[in-house]
Amino acid sequence: MLRQVIQGAGRLQYQAGSFKFSIAKTPILFCSFSTTASQAIRYGGPNDKIRIFEQPSRTSSKRVEIDPDAEATDERKELEIQLAKLDKELVELSKGPFDPDGPFIQSLPEKERIAALEVIRKFEAEHGPMSDETSLEQIFDKDLDDMIKKEFEQMAKEEEDIYDMSKPAESDSAGRGGDLSSMHPYELRFRKQLELHVDSSEKANAQELWRWYQRCKDAIPSFLPTLEQEIYQLLWNIQLQGQVSPTTRMTHIRTLVEDLNTAGKALLPNQVLEYINVLHEGGDTENALQLWEESQAIVSQGEGDINAYWSTGVRLFAAHGDPQRAQDIAFAFLASGGSRNARILIPIATAWTKQTSSQAATKAWAIYLQLKTLLGTDMKMEDYDALSTAFLNDGKVNLALAVFKDMMITGKDPANDSTAIFQRAIGLKGPLRRSNIKEEVVNKISLSALTFLPRRLQSKFFYASWMKKLIGMGDVDSAAAVVELMFERGVKPDAIHLNGIIGGWLRNGSATSRDKAEQLGWSMIQHRIDTVWSRIQHSEESTKPSVPELPGDRRVPSFLKRTLPPANIETFSILLLHYTRRGDDDMVKYLNKCLGDAQIRPNSYYMNHLLYAELRKQHIHSLWEKFQLLTRQVAPDLETFACLWDCGKLQYDRFRTAYDTQFPTVRQLFTLMMRWYSTLDARKQKITQEEFSKELYDQITLCFCLSKDLCGTLVALYVMRDLFNLYPDENTARMLVLQIARIANNINIDDKNHPPGTSRRSRVRARRRLSTTPQSKENIEQIRDILATLQTRKASVLQARGIDVQSLSDQERKQYQLEILSELLISVIERTVVPAGSDRDVRARIVAAMEEMGVHHLAIRFHHESLQ
Repeated sequence: MLRQVIQGAGRLQYQAGSFKFSIAKTPILFCSFSTTASQAIRYGGPNDKIRIFEQPSRTSSKRVEIDPDAEATDERKELEIQLAKLDKELVELSKGPFDPDGPFIQSLPEKERIAALEVIRKFEAEHGPMSDETSLEQIFDKDLDDMIKKEFEQMAKEEEDIYDMSKPAESDSAGRGGDLSSMHPYELRFRKQLELHVDSSEKANAQELWRWYQRCKDAIPSFLPTLEQEIYQLLWNIQLQGQVSPTTRMTHIRTLVEDLNTAGKALLPNQVLEYINVLHEGGDTENALQLWEESQAIVSQGEGDINAYWSTGVRLFAAHGDPQRAQDIAFAFLASGGSRNARILIPIATAWTKQTSSQAATKAWAIYLQLKTLLGTDMKMEDYDALSTAFLNDGKVNLALAVFKDMMITGKDPANDSTAIFQRAIGLKGPLRRSNIKEEVVNKISLSALTFLPRRLQSKFFYASWMKKLIGMGDVDSAAAVVELMFERGVKPDAIHLNGIIGGWLRNGSATSRDKAEQLGWSMIQHRIDTVWSRIQHSEESTKPSVPELPGDRRVPSFLKRTLPPANIETFSILLLHYTRRGDDDMVKYLNKCLGDAQIRPNSYYMNHLLYAELRKQHIHSLWEKFQLLTRQVAPDLETFACLWDCGKLQYDRFRTAYDTQFPTVRQLFTLMMRWYSTLDARKQKITQEEFSKELYDQITLCFCLSKDLCGTLVALYVMRDLFNLYPDENTARMLVLQIARIANNINIDDKNHPPGTSRRSRVRARRRLSTTPQSKENIEQIRDILATLQTRKASVLQARGIDVQSLSDQERKQYQLEILSELLISVIERTVVPAGSDRDVRARIVAAMEEMGVHHLAIRFHHESLQ
């Protein structure tokens, strides 16, 4: 392949010509004059020299000398660089896979590399130096070696299929539009990728399609001239819709434009606007504007989308920092009957606020009033958001506040709407029209009077609503600007306002946002500690507590220099969540210390995150100690018990090492949760029932299964049905089947395979081995058969009563499934837990489990009777 590229480079012909983009009523064409190869020139003598010039047109007097071989020289240098890289790669590949300096060994992590080198050293000490042919089979397991060889052979075959010119593409349909036998292999694969996009296949890959397009251009001289117009259009659309960066999209579209020029094909009017938008989004607004100006010939003659054309021009000039030109274009467009497109005024208004002139704010407000007048009741929430946020970010806080005020009072207080205020100021009677709103009139009237905020809206609730909306939109810095505005307007924010900003900055994730959030949080904590310190008496030796000093940042909001509201428990909770997720134990300890200095009692949210922090580290003993300590002053909630049941997955699985003797048994933990539930009032019990999730249901069931407590499992299923209206499903049945199979395996281990006195570690290892043995799989199948038999028998009983299982309602079907699983559990209890197998002994054990778990009045179906 490399030889073909080099040979093709030697046969290239170089063109020199003018390039200009012109637009007319006919399709757009790119033109270039004919070329002459330097090798075809006949010299008059050995010392004669030929100089080649280029001129824009035949009548132009401007000429520029060019070098026809410059492109060949550049490509030759590029090929030399590529060859040097290949030579370097060949040197690397010549090293064996186990060479200490080879790419394979060097790519390993440090610990694995040290271990691998030690294994190689020992192997060579015993068997001598390794060869590339024998090292793999001698060191690796043969099955693994065969798998690796098979993978490499498949990869090599794929590479050969791609680059072997004698092999056709895999699909016969890939040659649609051409003869398979005469089509180049690159083009076959290009068309195959193209068909994947046409068929909307999941295998369609825009980047892969572009690579094959580039290869076809480089390898096939006749590729571009013979390519169908429909394929160009398809390529164009794929590049526009592809998930790539704006810069990459601009590069690809530019390449397609140049290729259309080379092939002498037309660029459609709608593609011109798309090209302009691509250039603008890619950062080349200058060329986008120039092309837009040149496109007026098409629009003036009625071709193309006129609305899209004028809207694009407005956006371009506004983004380019020329709002006056954008405004002139928009007004001309709106005057010709385009009032339905009034939203093209939004980028003009936001562009004016970025200007430094004294009249910029006045012009922006005049545009806003005209927009409201044109849209009327069609003004949407998104329009207000775009304008208020842009005004706020550009420092025009009064304008932003007035826009947000208009949004809040829409349909509620029309007398205080900005258009109504302007109408009263100019003494206009009758409806306000766009022609009444002029910049000189707005300038004559005080802007502060036009953006007046009613006294009843000068409240924390109004500003908090604005901040909440901005934080929800992800614009936390703008919300911080609202806090500064509150201080300026004499409205002191509360801790709840600043806590929202702290949480928003932390969710942002950037280092700058994180630093600002921490600085704001610790400033509020310091204020709280100062307030507490000033209220109590201290000895002369007492030292005032202080929070850590964070590095200063000029970009932090100016309101941090003001007297901030003191922190509350929510402030501590937000910082605690931040530090626990980062695993910063030192800061967590210091935060707990500051919580005591601030004399704030923790709440359940704070306690839960402390517990989850211990759970992530699998410190069960520490988790249980903190739970016991904190619940002396904090009432737990449902999330607290969800954390404890998460911990139970580690505690009750004896195969794990995270076992603590102080942690309660599964029945004790269930009893603890039931006692807590009984202390709740009716309202909180209802909330708990609504928040009790199926995930928590599965967690509790899994903990009972891991504890191999069949009686406790049966009781828990009925309790969760009665209290939380949750029933078992297929996942529950699967857990119960595995639990019973595990119990059967343990019986086989303890009673048959191991004599008394066998160590616990040996028993655990045996259980792990038996979990995948044929005996274990056979036990699972037998239990599933028993479950199927119970279902059949239960269905027969219902059928005898005239009830069809298929006709059961959803609630009846859930109860039907619960009764089948309970019969399965009771049957196993009869055969394993109670050797005698009498109903009285089974009944007694289940009743004992009910009493131990704190549920005395529970109805359980027991062999078609009610067990109370």
